[in-house]
Amino acid sequence: MDVFERVREVNRGAGLPEEQITAARARLLTGIDEGRSVERKRIARRPMFVIAGAVAGVAAVTAGVAVVSQQTAPTPSVEAIPRESVRPTPQTSPTPQPTPTSGTTVTEPFPGTTPQSGQYLSIVNSTESLLYRDDQQMFTQWSAYGSGPPISALLVREVSQVYVPADRSGEWSGRYGDSERLAYFPDDQGPEGKSVWDRLLPPSTGTKDWTSPGGFEGEEYPLRGSTEWFAAFPLDPPALLDYARTHERGYEQSPEQAGEAAVSTIFDTLRSNVAPASLRQSLLAALDLSGLAEQTAGADGVVTYRMSYAHLDRRVDTISVDMTTGWVSEYTARWTQSDATSNHLVPNSVPDIRMTYSVSVVNSRM
Repeated sequence: MDVFERVREVNRGAGLPEEQITAARARLLTGIDEGRSVERKRIARRPMFVIAGAVAGVAAVTAGVAVVSQQTAPTPSVEAIPRESVRPTPQTSPTPQPTPTSGTTVTEPFPGTTPQSGQYLSIVNSTESLLYRDDQQMFTQWSAYGSGPPISALLVREVSQVYVPADRSGEWSGRYGDSERLAYFPDDQGPEGKSVWDRLLPPSTGTKDWTSPGGFEGEEYPLRGSTEWFAAFPLDPPALLDYARTHERGYEQSPEQAGEAAVSTIFDTLRSNVAPASLRQSLLAALDLSGLAEQTAGADGVVTYRMSYAHLDRRVDTISVDMTTGWVSEYTARWTQSDATSNHLVPNSVPDIRMTYSVSVVNSRM
């Protein structure tokens, strides 16, 4: 089975909560063989969810770490590195214009961003992810190494697309592409170094399509992204902030953890890019109300929020929001590297995870 097939939920055009990204990356590393054992270290409870943002609903952050051993890895039967991948398909979409909410004279927030009957919300997501290895094993995070620090890193990319129907009870669909290797660190791996990566992370090939009625596929009800799912989120910013502190976290938290959990929930729900316009407006107001995320406004109307976690995890997340639409254009996650030698392997400008989004309202699915 294609290992990136195990992490496709990260690349379905919606953002995922931090712990599910960790879990998905862990599955990527352990998915080479169904029988391979998984080693994980957790600082909180089980992973709950991976997208509605990135990401998507939220649960306690895990520092889940998966390790793939080169010695025990079966001989891969996957073909050479593919070049085909999902690429954004230009589609004509009307420029958002203020339009009254149906049956009223009230103008909805972020006008023109809600699909009308027969239309779809199209989200193209390009995910770049860093992986590390030593002589025999591969790690999802720098801090996950065992006997010694990583000696090599690999930056991989996967592009995916999702279509959300105007009637959310209808059929959701999408596709995700093959993995593409973007860069090695250090750049000169040599034949032996690249062959080690081939054994630890066999190349994938081809694109895959998926469909799911009424929301993102899953075993829980209501489905993530559905009308029923978002109905649980209050629109009043103070109430929404309070709700975000405990959303999908059925365990005791310190006030500091609860504050960070709220921001994580808001980030995840926003970066899903499938939240209704009214909820996106309330989420941004609740984020401002929290006072925990730093803000940097750009000249292009994009505001970047930066959150440094110290109690749920040791990492820094950013989301960039187009304030004319409420859609997230970029999300990054960078785990803290306490090892002084870490900066010699991967430049600081390369985050552990970078997701870039292209969101539009389209008249048909391609």
